[in-house]
This record gives sequence, structure tokens and C-alpha cells, in this order.
Amino acid sequence: MDILKRILNNPELAEKIRLKCDIELYPKFQDLYNEDGHITWNIEGKAFASDASGGEFVLLSDGTIGFNSSEGETGRIAENIKELFSLLVNCPCFFDFLISDLYKDKILLKKYADKIEKQYREEFKDITNYDWDEIKNEIARELDFPIDDNIAENTLMKFFEIATKEPQYQGTYHEDDASLTLSEPLISRPMGDWIRKNLGE
Repeated sequence: MDILKRILNNPELAEKIRLKCDIELYPKFQDLYNEDGHITWNIEGKAFASDASGGEFVLLSDGTIGFNSSEGETGRIAENIKELFSLLVNCPCFFDFLISDLYKDKILLKKYADKIEKQYREEFKDITNYDWDEIKNEIARELDFPIDDNIAENTLMKFFEIATKEPQYQGTYHEDDASLTLSEPLISRPMGDWIRKNLGE
């Protein structure tokens, strides 16, 4: 929890993390958003942050980090708080890597990761006063973890392993008619033809 306190007590660092990582910490842990009691989870947890679209980051009872997206997807995304911020800093945006087929081909994964990061780097320069690589290095230094020079081989494979770890973190929506709808696992999106086409596959 030391990392969370460090960020909350440093507004400048918190703003850099918000810009680069799309995460804003809550002042304190809180109950998960559950649509007036309609949603339950198979693993208990407390929310400690949100992203710009309304997704919530959750410290689960087993110490891992879960995520409840605003689109109804749920899953683990990191082994612990430090690994979460390592993921968010080193990866352009984990939402771009929720495609299971990417992880079956490491060459494709690296090409895709390089292209996505190039796009984020260019867009970041246009919308902020910060340099993409400088802000990554500044946050990593403040939070005491290394920058990953090969995210496809390291950061993203770690992400895939924790996101597919059993039992998966999952939510259940309780409908008014007593039927149940399970949340979609995070890494479940199909590989769009545009990805291979865009990468020259």
C-alpha cells in the first residue's frame, strides 16, 4: 500500500500517472460499484482507483489486482500493486492487448506492441506537454521499478499469465427475473482482420 500512499501524497506524480496510465486513485478503499446490488463477484475485493471510462481497479482478497471494465469485462491484471503500475507504465494501454490470439504468436505480438506504442507516443506528444519516454522514466524512478525494453516478451506475457490464472476473477449480474449473466473475461476479444492487415500479415 506504500505505493498508493506515495502517489496520493504527491499531486505532481499523481497527475503524471493519470496522463500516462489512465488511472486516478480514490482517497481511500471503497466498495465496488455493483448496480444497486445486482452484481456479485467470486473473489472479494475493494476498489482503489478508476479509469476515465469508469472501470475500477480492485485489490482482491488474494492480493492480486482485478479490473472491472465499464464494458462488463472482468479479470486479474497484475500480481500486486507494484506489478500493476509496472504494467500501466510499460504498456501503452492494456486495453489494446485483450486479444487472446495475439499471445499465440510472439512475433506478431511484438510487431503489434511496437506499432501500438509508436501510435501512443505520437498522440501523447500532441495532447500533453510531456515526452512519452521521459514521463515513463520519471514514474518508474519514483515508484522504484525498471523500464521494460521488450514489453512483448516480459510485461505482456506476465499480463497474459495473470489474466488467465484460475480461478479467474469474475462477476455475476443478477437479473430481475432471477437469471444470471456472467461477466466476460478480460482477454476474450477476437483478432480483427484489421490487425493482421495493419501489420502486413
